[in-house]
This record gives sequence, C-alpha cells and structure tokens, in this order.
Amino acid sequence: MDEYPRVPSVADGDREADADWPVLDIETVWETPYFRAGYDLVERPDGERAEYYWVEPDDAVVVVALAGDEVVLVEQYRPRTRARTLGLPAGAVDSGERPAAAARRELREETGYRAETVTHLETYAPSGWLRYVRHVFVAESVRPGEQALDDGEFIDVSTVPADEAIETVSDRPGPTRGGALTPLLLARDAGYLRPDG
Repeated sequence: MDEYPRVPSVADGDREADADWPVLDIETVWETPYFRAGYDLVERPDGERAEYYWVEPDDAVVVVALAGDEVVLVEQYRPRTRARTLGLPAGAVDSGERPAAAARRELREETGYRAETVTHLETYAPSGWLRYVRHVFVAESVRPGEQALDDGEFIDVSTVPADEAIETVSDRPGPTRGGALTPLLLARDAGYLRPDG
C-alpha cells in the first residue's frame, strides 16, 4: 500500500504524545458516518490539566486536474457555509482505499474526467482542530466523461487556463473557500501551472 503521512488516529487508540504533554484520557463525544468529535484530557508541562477538542473525519484527497493547458474546477453550493465555492475535485479516502485510487475516483465522480496519470505532490494537515490529512495529487492527460455524483451533490464543472487558476479561485468576494488555494500553490511551485506546462 502507498505510504503517506497521517495524523495519529483517536479511533485507533493512538496515544502517542510528547512526554511533556501526556494524554490522560481520550473521550469521543459524538460519532456520525462522516466524522467523530471529542477531546483529549492533557496534562500541560506546568502540571495543569486541560481538555483539547478535536474533530476527526476521514483523510481526504484534492486533485489538480490538467486538461491540456487548463485546470478543471468544480463549483457547488455549500449549505454549511451558506456559500458557493469554486475549487478542485476532492473527497474522502474510503476505508482500505489507496489515496491515489481515491484521487482518480473523486475526479471521475465529481467531474467525469478520467486521469491517465496521477502524481502525489504533498500531504498536509489543514488545521490544528481537525485530525486528518489532505493528499494533494496532480492528474494529467485527463479525458472528459460523465459525472457520477453522489446523492445530494450538485456540481458544475469548468476549466480555466492553468496560469489563471490561482487568481480565478481567489478573485471572489470574501475568503477563498473550498481548500483549493494550497493545492494550487503546491502545483504552481512544482511547475504544473506554467503556460508552457
């Protein structure tokens, strides 16, 4: 199986911690099909004890898909934030699924595009509250096809010139949403978003 970094899992009972910050107890307060939430009771270096809250969804993939000299974008309404987001194909890594396979699957389901190759760029933890990682992939030589959306998904697909992708997702009122900015910056720094490819 592909080896990618991951955040220690509360579900696995992983209590690894810095010796100066011992975890005394782990409490899962809420479980859904999509995530768990709870807190760790931690002893600080000064001897005080405190509860540190966390949310633990499944690990996720984000795909920078290159259709020739263009990047594939997805736009959808997000009820949780009450806003439309313009971003990249993304989604959870299913249990037992390799991140590269999840990247191919999410790209196909959300956009209809199929990738000839996927390349892992980076794995990062997006937040101190969230116990999961995002695996960033670049998909090249993608071919269009039919979407296979999950129930409740309403996704519009478009493409933009690769060298305009960062500006396109950033140039909207309010904060940039959808988790696209970090993957696009990683792709740019790796040389994928240049006009000449």
